[in-house]
Parts: sequence; C-alpha cells; structure tokens
Amino acid sequence: MKIGIVSDTHDNKTKILAIFSYLEKNGIKTTIHLGDLISPFVLDWIHSVYSGNLILVRGNNDGELLFTIKKVEKYGYKYYEDPAILEIEGKKLAIMHKPTFIDELVSNVDFILYGHTHRKENKRVSNSIIINPGEACGYLTQDATFAILDIKTGEVRIERT
Repeated sequence: MKIGIVSDTHDNKTKILAIFSYLEKNGIKTTIHLGDLISPFVLDWIHSVYSGNLILVRGNNDGELLFTIKKVEKYGYKYYEDPAILEIEGKKLAIMHKPTFIDELVSNVDFILYGHTHRKENKRVSNSIIINPGEACGYLTQDATFAILDIKTGEVRIERT
C-alpha cells in the first residue's frame, strides 16, 4: 500500500490542487497531511479533486480549529492533535508537525513523519524511517514537494509539483 505524505501547504491553491490531483490519478487512497494546512477551506479544494482518505495533524499555523473540525467531519477525514501514533497496514507511524521526541520514538515505531521545517528528509535511524516531505507550498525553498511511501517496503519517493 502506498500513502501520500504532504506538509506545509500554506493555502497555496495551485500546489494543493496539483498534488492532490496527482495522488488521485495515481491511485493513492490514503494521504497524511502533517500540518500547516492553514485555512479550513483548503479541505474543500482537496475534496474537489481527491476521493481518498485524508489524515491531518494540527500544525502551528493552522487557524479556525472549530471550522476545520467541522470540515473534517463533513468529508469523513481524520484529525489529530500533534503528535499522534497511528497504525496502517500493521505498521506504526508517529505523525507530527514539529519534529519532537524523535530520539524517543525511533525504537518504537516504523515510521516518523513530520513537517514544519520545510526541508526534505528521508533517513533510517535504528528501526525507524524518518520522513519530512518538504514544503508543498514552495514558498521558502521554491521547491514544492510531497512524498509517496510504500508502507510495506519502506521505499520513499519525493515528488515535485
């Protein structure tokens, strides 16, 4: 099973639509957004092009929490406070916006996913693969990226819009 990993979309509609259209077209049925979605209406944009499951973690710049939760419920998405531990396909994933408790998590989960820094990362530490998909918005680095993770093999591909 392959999953999409996205972070730091920062209301960039063009990039958001491009990324989620790509995920839809390529049959990626689960995507994790690692925070800094920013505005709740972004969920409307995503839903307009993406029919898969969306899992969100709260970022430090996300506003309008109540309205965001209403949109999450409307579309059947899942929303977690930062950080959270999930299980997908028998693998444990720690998802967070800011990279916290990494050293404590590496021996306890299969994957550690974070955003916030706007910098791509893909490395193995102990028993965990640590992934930052970079910034989807492209505002700071001019490199709008997201990741595709094969949950069974641990293969990670960084994609660009």
